[in-house]
Amino acid sequence: MSHLILRDRIAWFGSHTGYEQLTRFNTNGHDCVISPRKGQLARYLGSAYGRFHGRVGRGATDLSELEFRLRRARQRPAASHILYLEQHLSLLQSWRKAPKDVIGTIHLPPYVWKPEQCEQLSRLSSALLLYQRDIPFFEKYVGKGRIKYIPHGADTEFFKPDAPRRQSAPRILYSGVYLRNEPMLVRTLKRLAEKKPDLHFDLLVPMHYRERSALAPLLKHPSVTWHAGLTDEQLRDLYQRSYLMLLPMNDSGANTAVVEALASGLPIATTDVGGIRDYGGGTVFPVVANNDDDGMVALVEHYLSKPSWRNEMGQKCRQFAEETLAWPQIAEKHLLAYQVLAA
Repeated sequence: MSHLILRDRIAWFGSHTGYEQLTRFNTNGHDCVISPRKGQLARYLGSAYGRFHGRVGRGATDLSELEFRLRRARQRPAASHILYLEQHLSLLQSWRKAPKDVIGTIHLPPYVWKPEQCEQLSRLSSALLLYQRDIPFFEKYVGKGRIKYIPHGADTEFFKPDAPRRQSAPRILYSGVYLRNEPMLVRTLKRLAEKKPDLHFDLLVPMHYRERSALAPLLKHPSVTWHAGLTDEQLRDLYQRSYLMLLPMNDSGANTAVVEALASGLPIATTDVGGIRDYGGGTVFPVVANNDDDGMVALVEHYLSKPSWRNEMGQKCRQFAEETLAWPQIAEKHLLAYQVLAA
């Protein structure tokens, strides 16, 4: 059975990060994968196609949508999967209700969806969701029983523990921008640094974002080292040499930093929001309520004061990733979902 897959190139993801890794591990062998083409000609043609349909052209992204439409009409695949649905809602405009074999993966929680996007979503008949909490919300638009939950995968062969690399002086890692509770991070970090001056924090945040965000008070903090633009190997090294990941969140669907930390055997101190419980929060590792600064500080201090417990949590995180998130088994779950949803 052949499948058609539309994926995107996420500029800040490396070769082992992101939901698009699904196409590397899919065992079907007959899939056609469409990605935005590189080069000025692709950008020009895509923008022209977008403007022809009355919207601001998105360059190679629009061209990939056109190719997706043409290949679907010509090849008639058993399932057509849009990996990042939020980026391609315009594909649904040609249907009042899309055929069941057109499947889109929803990544973002409800509060970021605008009414006009929800209206477009209502044209979809089959969807995958990377966490369970908001299935009832999205079913209101897609249809009862028309959404299947499959967790986001992790490249457990690449992201893995390496205990000898861990720094003797504990280093705490924070990563990312989207849906983070940055004010809580700043408050927590400052309190921990005051209590434990030898503690060090690695913040993986794009350079252009730092000064205009709530993270600005940390720009010259003596306990902070900033990182950006890492290679795959440098990113893996950052996970492996860290003692703990500190990741306060306001909301979450699936989170790439979380799944990679789990695969790396790196315990996570985060907030009980969104899809965190689908990725071990509250069962594999403890979580705290959002904006509970005291609870977060106490949790981090417990990790620091109990190295053996920290190592036990790290082993549980790695085991959870191997048993639940490894891409080969996640790819198999996608193949089964295609059969069920497209039937």
